[in-house]
Amino acid sequence: MIRKIALITGASRGLGRNAAEHLAARGIDVIGTYNSKADEAHAVAARLEQAGVKAAMLQLDVSDSSSFAGFAERLGTTL
Repeated sequence: MIRKIALITGASRGLGRNAAEHLAARGIDVIGTYNSKADEAHAVAARLEQAGVKAAMLQLDVSDSSSFAGFAERLGTTL
């Protein structure tokens, strides 16, 4: 069985969180990013998992391109 996975930037609040919840309701696993407030991000992941999907939140500051390599490594490990 092939599972779909969505990568959503800013998934811990606002439109990103709404998109994550919408996709999770359709059975799509979610990897989300957050910039700060890790506790809020992990609470969103827990709610998504309660909906029956796999979910993870990774820290990423999209304004700092030097952080992308580290993010890519964490993403690979998460996958």
